[in-house]
Amino acid sequence: MTDATKNEIIALGRTAEIYAYGEGHILKLLRPQLPEHVMDEEFKISKTIFSSGIPSPQPVDLIYYNGRKGIVYERINGNTMLKSISRKLWTVNKEALRMASLHKAVHEKTVDDLPKQREILNYQIQHAPLLTIEEKDQILNLLSNLKDDNKLCHGDFHPDNIIIGEREWIIDWMTGMSGNPAGDVARTILLIQHGSTPEKTPRIVLSIFSRVRRQILKHYIREYTRDSVIDRKEIDQWIIPIAAARLTEWIPEEEKRKLVELIRETIIVPNQS
Repeated sequence: MTDATKNEIIALGRTAEIYAYGEGHILKLLRPQLPEHVMDEEFKISKTIFSSGIPSPQPVDLIYYNGRKGIVYERINGNTMLKSISRKLWTVNKEALRMASLHKAVHEKTVDDLPKQREILNYQIQHAPLLTIEEKDQILNLLSNLKDDNKLCHGDFHPDNIIIGEREWIIDWMTGMSGNPAGDVARTILLIQHGSTPEKTPRIVLSIFSRVRRQILKHYIREYTRDSVIDRKEIDQWIIPIAAARLTEWIPEEEKRKLVELIRETIIVPNQS
């Protein structure tokens, strides 16, 4: 058996660790504290995405390795867009435009047998920590008034989930779903504005990303909404439901605090006293 743990660590995330695994493959191992069904769901979603023709790594096998569940993927060569920007800062505008074009191409597809965006958000908002029952009810009401759709959504689209090599690849489809692209764009905006970078991200990358967040967003939003049926107003309507849903995720407490502040600056809950 290939010993992944003796090979190079490619990436460390909050939910998984990525190792080189034999010739031309990687192994994505689930963190021990997470339920195994997360890997089952990702494997199913990733197979659906790969079969749809989206430029994504092929999922090869679902395995147990040293008592942990993981997925073997084909290995994609290249650097993440985030690393590319950090090494060539002058390309930030061009890469933001490329990110928007890739995201629009994803949203042009309709893919069956994927989790439903509205169902996921409803569940997450109901179980979001740090919010009162009244706040959750108001956010759920906001969500119920938003237009539903059945377009392919990534659910975690940002510069660290795009690989640039001989071509572009979109990775990490754990949160792939069917829904309204405006909600997917709203999540990307929140991730770039407030999201923390992955574990052990080099300091130079952290420093550069903090400096160029606004610049990336400016060009990404402008390009995405150009010649699109989705405008900024529709995207903004999704911000609060997406922010509330994100509170259920494995993110730092500081990021949760910022999201709660954003929510409470926006919604007004009637005084019940």
